[in-house]
Amino acid sequence: MILISTKKLAVALIAGVLLLPGIAIGAPYNGTVIQSNGKLLSAMPLPAPESKRIILPTAFQAAELYGFGLQHRNASIQYSIFSKELKKVMYPQFVELNWVTGVSSPWITKYEVTKETVIDPNSEVIEMRIDSATSNGPEPSMLLTISLVKDHNSWVITGVKPNP
Repeated sequence: MILISTKKLAVALIAGVLLLPGIAIGAPYNGTVIQSNGKLLSAMPLPAPESKRIILPTAFQAAELYGFGLQHRNASIQYSIFSKELKKVMYPQFVELNWVTGVSSPWITKYEVTKETVIDPNSEVIEMRIDSATSNGPEPSMLLTISLVKDHNSWVITGVKPNP
């Protein structure tokens, strides 16, 4: 018997949907696709209509999905949970990176929400620890501070900064 936590299953299901262009964003896909032997290699998402976005009922879920996107170097996942303002800032950067964030080394081995601070009913700050490794072994953990707000009954990320 295989036991899977409902939290990890939900994150995996949401992320799986986000990996499919067009379907992931709820709009017909008209972006650039590079294919090799029938396999999708790269795709750039289009902005999703407001009615077709993912609803994340808790700030914790939004942070977990962001961590999943980081671990899998998938800018589409990260972008999907950004606020409108942050999307405007990050879109050109993600296009330049061909929607791939991170490099081959170090790679993220684990991410974990370590602290959740409620500012008010519509605003939270979450601290997340990112563990990484290289071929030489584990690297020092990095802490991120993620700012989130509730927007149309869903939590979105308004900012991410590394802690010194």
